[in-house]
Amino acid sequence: MSKFIQSVKKRIIAFAVVAAVVAAAGCWWYVSYYTRTPEYSIRMVQEAVSQHDKEKLYQYVDVSHMLETASDAMLDGLVQAMVPATGDTREAVSSLTKMFKAPVIMSLQSAVDNYVEQGTWIDKNVDERSMAATVDADMIVNRIGLPNISFQKLESVAVDFDNGTAVAKVQVRQTEADEDFTLDVELVETDSGIWQVYEITNFKDFIERLQSLRQKHVKAYLEESASLMEQHDAVIAAAEQEIGELLSKGSLGSNVTRSQIKEVLETKSIPDWQARKAELEAMEVPDAAGSLHRLRLKICDARIDAAASYARWMDDKKAATIRSSDNSLRMAKTLEKDAELLTKQVNAHVR
Repeated sequence: MSKFIQSVKKRIIAFAVVAAVVAAAGCWWYVSYYTRTPEYSIRMVQEAVSQHDKEKLYQYVDVSHMLETASDAMLDGLVQAMVPATGDTREAVSSLTKMFKAPVIMSLQSAVDNYVEQGTWIDKNVDERSMAATVDADMIVNRIGLPNISFQKLESVAVDFDNGTAVAKVQVRQTEADEDFTLDVELVETDSGIWQVYEITNFKDFIERLQSLRQKHVKAYLEESASLMEQHDAVIAAAEQEIGELLSKGSLGSNVTRSQIKEVLETKSIPDWQARKAELEAMEVPDAAGSLHRLRLKICDARIDAAASYARWMDDKKAATIRSSDNSLRMAKTLEKDAELLTKQVNAHVR
């Protein structure tokens, strides 16, 4: 029994020694090797964001160079995706956009700092003195789709030890486009042995892809809404023709004619404008067509008000009622001209 106990003790001691050696080796590997790898730096960037630690972010990201290259990629990508011209025209537009590089960098800097510190790209508690810069930042981060990007996974890391560089392929999800995209993140080894995120080398490709998908969404919206409105325009045209025929056979001084016109308005014109508005509200609307869509909804409201007031006038014959109808009709026609112009402008950016 004594020999058995001694044997067990020896085995326990040996196991403890091995465990200690393994633990020591693990600690050495973690401190001396893993913390000096690109994978570790990517992890630290994620931690910096989740822990709202700006100091850690700046330790593992060359933010200055990232913003410099990201602004170039953004401006070039937007021009490439949105300017249909080629040659000298595109070159001229591209040169013009470089004038905005400094404010773009400043806005991106503000957005990045705010995102790390507060978890949101735009500071909602901005004061009036910085309101203009915030508007710019809001436009920029939305233009390049930052609020809709989420980290998915680190696909791979390729290290060039001779040059002290590495490329990490990081998969992100762009929810607006409903698509995954792999970013090529270049890292550079610093003199202290830490790897810093240096540049997203295919960020321009990402911008162009995003803009292309947005244009497809805008094109789909324009086609779907045009078909929708064409069908409703036919109904309204038929109702207006019916009213015109009633007036040609009778007169507004006739109670019978007025009653018939009111019936057309209340059973055909008004319900159709209401149905048009409901169908428009049910559509998926891309950001680029947001202003146009809101304008179309206002047109529906103005047309509904005009027809409803005109129907009431058939009963009360009050001057105030017909004035209300005329005012709503004038507003609708003005908005329709604006919508026609805006539709042309939106179409001009769709290829």
